[in-house]
Amino acid sequence: MPSRRWTGVWACGLAILLAAAAQGAAAQTAVALPAVTPSVPQGAIPFRFVSDGPRGSGWDHGDRIARFYVQQWLPAFFSRSLALDQDLPRGTSLSWIFTGPHAGFTVILGSEDVRVLERYYDSYALYGSGEPQSGYPQRIVAEADAPYTGHPRTITVRLDSHMNLRVSVNGRSLIAQRCLFDVQRSQLEYDAPRSAHDVISGALLPQADATAAITIDPRKTYQTMMGFGGSPSIPAYAMLSSAGKERFWKILSSYNLLIDREYPMGTRLNPAMSNLDDLADASPHYYGDNFPNGEVSDFDYSRHIQALGGSVIYEMWDLPAWATKPVAKGAPLPRHGIADPEAYARAVVNYCRIAKQRTGRPPAIVGIQNEVEEPGPVAIQMVRVLRKRLDQAGFAGVKIHMADAPFTWQGVKRAEALQQDPDAWNAIDYAAVHEYDYQDFFSNPDLFDSSLLAMRKASGSKPFLATEICINKPSLQTGSYRVAFNVGQLYHKNLTLMDAVSLMYCWLILDVEQPSFGASRALLIPDRADGFTPVASSAQLRVFGAFSRHILKGMVRVDAQSSDAGLLTSAYLGKQGQATVVMLNRSTRPLRVNLAWPGVRWRELERTSPYLQNAVEPVEPQLMVQPGEIVTLSTIVRGPALP
Repeated sequence: MPSRRWTGVWACGLAILLAAAAQGAAAQTAVALPAVTPSVPQGAIPFRFVSDGPRGSGWDHGDRIARFYVQQWLPAFFSRSLALDQDLPRGTSLSWIFTGPHAGFTVILGSEDVRVLERYYDSYALYGSGEPQSGYPQRIVAEADAPYTGHPRTITVRLDSHMNLRVSVNGRSLIAQRCLFDVQRSQLEYDAPRSAHDVISGALLPQADATAAITIDPRKTYQTMMGFGGSPSIPAYAMLSSAGKERFWKILSSYNLLIDREYPMGTRLNPAMSNLDDLADASPHYYGDNFPNGEVSDFDYSRHIQALGGSVIYEMWDLPAWATKPVAKGAPLPRHGIADPEAYARAVVNYCRIAKQRTGRPPAIVGIQNEVEEPGPVAIQMVRVLRKRLDQAGFAGVKIHMADAPFTWQGVKRAEALQQDPDAWNAIDYAAVHEYDYQDFFSNPDLFDSSLLAMRKASGSKPFLATEICINKPSLQTGSYRVAFNVGQLYHKNLTLMDAVSLMYCWLILDVEQPSFGASRALLIPDRADGFTPVASSAQLRVFGAFSRHILKGMVRVDAQSSDAGLLTSAYLGKQGQATVVMLNRSTRPLRVNLAWPGVRWRELERTSPYLQNAVEPVEPQLMVQPGEIVTLSTIVRGPALP
């Protein structure tokens, strides 16, 4: 029968894993546990296992001791502890099983060691991977073992915003490893021989909260906000049905994503620029096995953004051959070509003319060039010539942002190089960079602060645009809320350390085959299973929306101080007295927040978490922010967000 077969496979596999753990433990130095006597406060949840007691029901649990299921939903970050009343008998183990929508981890406490297994179980491809199967495909992707001596009385599991999973016994840290996925619930299983009469009892200890105070000083002001947005893949947008396009614009309005950073036609652009918005000529972007998400304009799209009160930023990436310098015969061809500043400037000015004819106005800002590293003298000339040609053509109101590098350290170098030519630097209206090097600091985001501050110093008095934020590192390309929250920390740092006036996600919508590209590089994807309508690709949209929905164009950031370093806070004030505060709890404790902003009457409270997508709730007299939760308080009423 299936139940017996899979129960046997699981039991056999677990025995093999425990035997291997015992062999590995012998080769390690056992950690001596400190002696502790845990206190069990009111609110603890007791549990009790008897080895010869009731067996679990169900087709694959019938031969095992009944599990204990914890009826609590876990926050994004947490620290949970069990208190044990006695030692585990030799040859037995207590498993604390944490599960999420795609993956989970199991902490196995034995009489002499503790083990951690991280496993994925969301794909049929994991079937037959050699791991013990328990009625479903799974695969162990990370494991660790730590032997100990002494008497385990507490076991603590901590999942934090540093992407760490930590396990401590009696307060002594024994295992720490990386964990990117979300878990939402937990359960306990006791594994022991049926012949004995062993009793294991204890309690799940309650989560302690803390208090934080936020003080606002509206007299101390910083940057004036331009807004939020990103780059739409026009081929992905064109894929949407009529109903899908209508919904797309409602989502953009709901999330206040009204800056269109355009990836215009590149290498396929003809000299007359008559094919700027010809979808068939879109210069392709290749992401894995995904279909090309090309560079091409859509003036109807631009006109729609502007009608909603938004604006367009135009910046070329690869230049067409006719806008580059000829390469000497026999010389190696540069990957992106070397710009001819005059031809490049003519192309940008022509775009401004065509955009004005087709949409009623030119772009608000033009960028020098996306990511491409031009030789120093060429980069200087591109800025100087472009400003001159724009002014001559009657586009003096069109602003210029510096060529944005992919990494902050490159952005610093570019800004410093431009400053060597005062005319070129004066022609720049906005500093800009992409900040992809933030991904190297995911395990400790605060270490990235020095990079941002160096870019801030290099930017001088120029307002700053965070022109392209997303996850493009394969080791981080997952749709978990915890990864999205860490990107949220980058939004906060841009707003408070960089005084950024605008935040832009890399792609607003992307056509994908491999889901990881949508989950990490785009906010939306076309849902082919529901009439080609746009849907959130992952938790990235909700985290971005926690900022964008209530921080409006023209609002000024004001000083906000939090008494708890785990509660990241920023505040904004509008000309008509509108006020918004955004709070991110990156700690593992629930925080009771006391917010002091005299004269402000809050009208809308919005929660963002693994369980809530920008959910609007009544304003509470006592504000509680859960670990990993983002709470937005505002006087601006926007109503529920569109999913």
